[in-house]
Amino acid sequence: MNRFLRPETLFFLLVWVGTLFAFRERGFWDPGSLWHIVVGQITLDRGIPQTDPFSYTFEGQPWVPQQWGSEVLMAVAHDRGGFDLMLLAFATGVAALFTLIFRRCVLSPARDVPGTEYGGGMGPMLAALVVGGGIFVGAFHYYVRPHMFTIALLGWTMMCAIDYERGWCSIRRLAWLVPLYVVWTNLHGGVLGGTMTLGLCVAGWGVLFLASGGRQPPEVPGGEKTRGADAPRSPITNWPVAFALVGIVSACLLTPLVNPHGLRMLDIWQRLLASKVMPQVISEHKPMDPTSQTGIMIVGMAAVYVVLLLSTLPKWPRVTWLIPLVWLVLTFKSIRHGPLFAITAAVCIADLWRFTALHRYLVKNGDGSLAWNPEDDPARVALVRGGTRWWVIPAALVALAAALDVARVPVPVIGAGWVQMDVNEVPVDLNPAVRVIPPGSRVFNDLDLGGYLIYYAPTLKIYMDDRCELYGDDMLREYIDAIKSPPEEFGAKLEGWRDRWGFDYAVITSNPPDDTKPDNGKSRREQYFLAHPERWRELGRGSRAVVFERVR
Repeated sequence: MNRFLRPETLFFLLVWVGTLFAFRERGFWDPGSLWHIVVGQITLDRGIPQTDPFSYTFEGQPWVPQQWGSEVLMAVAHDRGGFDLMLLAFATGVAALFTLIFRRCVLSPARDVPGTEYGGGMGPMLAALVVGGGIFVGAFHYYVRPHMFTIALLGWTMMCAIDYERGWCSIRRLAWLVPLYVVWTNLHGGVLGGTMTLGLCVAGWGVLFLASGGRQPPEVPGGEKTRGADAPRSPITNWPVAFALVGIVSACLLTPLVNPHGLRMLDIWQRLLASKVMPQVISEHKPMDPTSQTGIMIVGMAAVYVVLLLSTLPKWPRVTWLIPLVWLVLTFKSIRHGPLFAITAAVCIADLWRFTALHRYLVKNGDGSLAWNPEDDPARVALVRGGTRWWVIPAALVALAAALDVARVPVPVIGAGWVQMDVNEVPVDLNPAVRVIPPGSRVFNDLDLGGYLIYYAPTLKIYMDDRCELYGDDMLREYIDAIKSPPEEFGAKLEGWRDRWGFDYAVITSNPPDDTKPDNGKSRREQYFLAHPERWRELGRGSRAVVFERVR
C-alpha cells in the first residue's frame, strides 16, 4: 500500500478536495467564466466567430476570440458534465500542478543525473506548508477560465528552466517548449509572459557565459555536489549551445503567429496591453494595493522568498532564482500578475531551499522531519523515489468524479449538482425577470453583468461586457465616467445612449439596503431609475441586481 499512499497522494487529495469546496461558487465569479462557454459553443457549432455575436453596440463589427482554444475546451466540458465537470477539471489541474512542486520541494530530480547535485530537501510537512502558502497567495485570482492555463504553463516553464540550469535535463526539454507555446498561444495570451521568462533566463545564462570568456568556468574544489559554486555558473558550455538556446527563444517569440487569426491576434494583445482605461474598469488590472488583504498576502510571500534568497549568500544566486523578482515588480503594476509571482516563487523556493541558512540550521538541529540532506540519506532517497504510483488513487477518484458528472449523478463534492452560483456575483435569482424580456430586445447593462446575460439570456442583445479589446478605451472611458456621475448626470448620459441605441430594458447591479448610508446604500444608477417612475419601472429584483423596463 505504501507504493500507492504516499505524501504526494495525500497532498494531491487535500488540495483537490479543498479546491472543490473553496471554489464551488467562487470559481465562477468572473464574468468570463460564463461567456467563454458560449463562445466555445459557437465555435463548435458554426466555426470561430469573426464578428461580435453578443452586443448591439458593436453588432457586425470585427471581433475574434483570442482564447478560442480554451473556450472550446470549456464548452466541451460544459456540454458533457455542466459546471460540475468544469470545476472538476479546474480542481484537478490545480492539484496536479502544485503536487509537482510539492515533489520538487521534497526531492529532485526524479532520478540520479551524473555530475549534478540533489534538489529539494524539505520534509513533507514543511513542503506542504510552503506549497500550500503559494496556493493560498495566488488563489485570489483563480477562476474557471483561460487564465489558469497561463498559471500552469508558466509554472512548467520555470521547472524546465531550473532543470536545465541544474543539468537535470537536456536542451531538448527546452526545445519542446516551442510546440507547447503554440498550444499556449491559442489558449491564452499569457504565452508572452512565458516567452519573457524563458528569454530572461537565457539572457542571464548568456551574460555569465560571456563573462567567463566564452567557456565553461572550472569546477570549484568539492564540486557542486555540496553547496554550489562560489562563482555563478552558466549552463551554456559553448557557442553552439548558446546559439541553440537563442534559436529556441526566437522560435517561442514567433509562436504567437501560429493562430487562426494571424496578425489580428497580436493587434488584440497590443490594444489590451496599451489600454489606459482598462485598469479603471477591470479590478484585476489595477495596480496592487500593498495595504489590501491581497496585497498583504503577496508582500508576505515576497518577504519569505527574498529572505530565503538572501540567506543563500555568499553563494551566487542562480539566474532562475531571480525570475520571481521580475514578476513581483509586474504585480505592483497589475494585481493580475500576483498568481504568476506566486507560482514562480514557489517553484524557485523548492530549488533554492537547500542552499539557505534555514535549511542548514534545521538539518543540524532537527530530526529530519522538516529538512534533510539527500546525499547523507540514500535510503530515504530510494524510499522517496520508490513511490512512483502515488498518482493511482488520485487518478481513480478523478475518473470516478468525472463519470458521476457526465452521468449527472448527484453526489456531494465529486458529483453533479455540487456547483452553485453565488447570487452576489452571478445574479441567477434575477433569471425569472430577465427571461420575460422579449427575445431580440436590446438591454442596457453594467459591464460586470454582460457575461451573466450572454449565458443566461442568450436571446437578448447586450450593451457591453468585459471584452475590453472590442469596446476600446473611448467607450470604456465614457461608461466609467457616467457611472461615477451624480444620478441626473448619469441619467442624461443614459437617455442619450437610449436615443442612439433604442434599448427599452436595463439590468444593473444593486446594493443591499443599508440604513447607515445615504439613499439607503443605492448606487447612483439605481437612484436615477427609481427617481423617474414616469420613464422606468422596476420589472424584477434579485439580491444584487435589478431589471428596469422603459415606460411606454
